[in-house]
Amino acid sequence: MGLNCLSKQLILLFLPLAIATNLGWDINPFYGETYMRYNSMQPSHDKKGSNGTSWTSSILRSDQISEWEPISWDIVPGERNKFQFNVNSTVSLSSTYEILIFLSGNICSQPANVTGQSLRVYYSFDESMVDNLSIAEAADFSLGYMEALAIRPYEVESNSTETYSTLYLLVELVDTASGKSLPASQGSAEPWSYRISISQNDLAFQYDAKTWIDVVDTDHNSALLTTGNMSTFSPNHGIADIDLSLYDLLLYSSDHIDQFNNLSRSICAIANGPILASSLNTVTHFENSTLSSTELQITKSITTRGGQIKEQFHITGLNSSTTYLAYLTKKVSNVAKNTTDTGGVIFERVIFKTMENNSCSLIFGLEFCNGVAYSVPTSSKTDANDKILMAGMYDDIAKSLYFNFSLALELIPCHSDADSIYSPLRRCEDCASSYKNWLCAVSIPRCTTDESDYYVFRKSSDNRNDLINDSIEPTSDYYEILPCINMCYAMVRDCPSEFNFACPNKSKYPNLLYSSYREYIESAVIPCNFVGNMRELSDPLVVR
Repeated sequence: MGLNCLSKQLILLFLPLAIATNLGWDINPFYGETYMRYNSMQPSHDKKGSNGTSWTSSILRSDQISEWEPISWDIVPGERNKFQFNVNSTVSLSSTYEILIFLSGNICSQPANVTGQSLRVYYSFDESMVDNLSIAEAADFSLGYMEALAIRPYEVESNSTETYSTLYLLVELVDTASGKSLPASQGSAEPWSYRISISQNDLAFQYDAKTWIDVVDTDHNSALLTTGNMSTFSPNHGIADIDLSLYDLLLYSSDHIDQFNNLSRSICAIANGPILASSLNTVTHFENSTLSSTELQITKSITTRGGQIKEQFHITGLNSSTTYLAYLTKKVSNVAKNTTDTGGVIFERVIFKTMENNSCSLIFGLEFCNGVAYSVPTSSKTDANDKILMAGMYDDIAKSLYFNFSLALELIPCHSDADSIYSPLRRCEDCASSYKNWLCAVSIPRCTTDESDYYVFRKSSDNRNDLINDSIEPTSDYYEILPCINMCYAMVRDCPSEFNFACPNKSKYPNLLYSSYREYIESAVIPCNFVGNMRELSDPLVVR
C-alpha cells in the first residue's frame, strides 16, 4: 500500500519525530486562483474557502500512521488552487538526514462525465514553479486517490536550508492525454471536491489493494465477516489491547456496485455515499449477542477463532438472495497512539450474497465448539429467528459426545517423564484440541442452499447422523458442506495410538472417504468445512 519499497526504506531510516503543524490561510485576489498558506506552530481554526466549502484548518502530526486534518477544496476547469507548506526544520535529525514530506489526497466527488480529465497536483520547493510548472514534480489522482513524496535533501551548510523551507503546491484540472490545463468551462461547471493533506511523517490518506476482509459465511438474513490476522501487529499483547475502533465496515446494496468505479480508492467518497449500514460505534464484548437480531445493523467484536486475533463484523437484517458490497476502512493513529477519524485507509471491497431461504441459520460464538462459525440446518424445534437457542442446541450435542473421550484421555500419561509420555512432539492438550475440532465439524453439519459438486444433498429427515434427525429436525432439505479430511488427519497425528483413530484411505476406501469428507483444495467455492487452526490445512507433518 502507498509508497514503493525504496520510499518505505527511506521512511524507516529518515523519519523524524512529529512536530505540531497547523494551518492558517489567506486568499490572493487574482482571477481563478486560490492561495493558501500553511504556517507551522500556530493555532488552528475552522475556516471557509471562497466557494463556501468548510474545513478544519490543521495539518496532522504523526509518528508512523498519524493524525491530521486535511484541507477541503473545490475546483472547476480553468481554476488553479495554490498552497504552500512551511517545512519544520527543527524536528529531530533534520540537520543530519533528509526530510520527507508526504502528500496524500482524495477526490470526494466529481462530475459524472469526466473522461479524459485528471486532477493534478504540482509541488516544488521553488516558488517560481507557479509560473513554470516544468520545474515541478507532478502527481495525478487515480481512481480518487493521490500520494506523493517530496524530499528536502540533506544540506551541509546550515544557511542553505532556507532554499527548502517551503513546499509549494498547485492544483488544477488537466487533459489526461496532453497534460495541458483544461480551459474554463462555458457557463457554470459542476466542481470537483477534493481533500489534500501534507505531513512530514506519513500519508494521511491511504489505499490498500488487498481486501483484508473475509466473508466467513451468510444465511438468508445475516452475514459474518472478519479482518485479517491482527495478532501479528501486537504479538506481545492480548485481546484487551486490541482497539475495536480501528476498523469499520461500510455496507452498500448492489444497486451501487458501479457508483465508485472512478473513485474506488477514495475513502472520502465511499464513506460519504448512500451507505446501508456502518459498524461505527456498534461494539459488543459478547460476540454472539446479536445472533437473533433481525434489525439492519453491523456489530463488531473480537474473535480468536482459528488461532488468530481478528476483528469480526456481524451484519443482520439483510434480505434473502441479495447481493451486497462491503468496504473495510482503517483509522490512522497519532503520535500518542490514539486513533483518529481523519484520513484513513480504504481497502478493496468484497461482494457477498445471502442465501435464498431460511433452510440454514448462521451461528457462532458457541461455548464448547468455539471454532464453529458457519450456517447450520435450521431447527424446527425452535423459532427460526432464535439463533442463540439454536446454537446452544448444536453445542450441547457436541459437548455430550465429548464427555466419554475426555474420561479416556485422563487415563493417558500426559504429564509423566519423557520416557513415559506417548509422544515427544505432542501433548494431551494437542490431542484434546484436534479431537474437539473434528467432533464439532462432524456433529454440527455446515449448511448451504447452493448446489455444487463438492456438496452432498440432504433430505431434512436423512442427515449426517441420527442426533441431527432427532434433536434438531431440520425444517427443510439442504446441501451439506462436508468436513475437511485434514481434521481427521490432525486427530490421528496428535492423539495416542491407544485410541486406534484412523481416517478413510483414499486409495482403499474412496467411497467411504468422499461420503464423509472432502479434501481441501483452492477453489472458487468452499470445498469443505474446516474447524480449528487454519495452518493445519498446510501442515507438512500431517499423517495420511
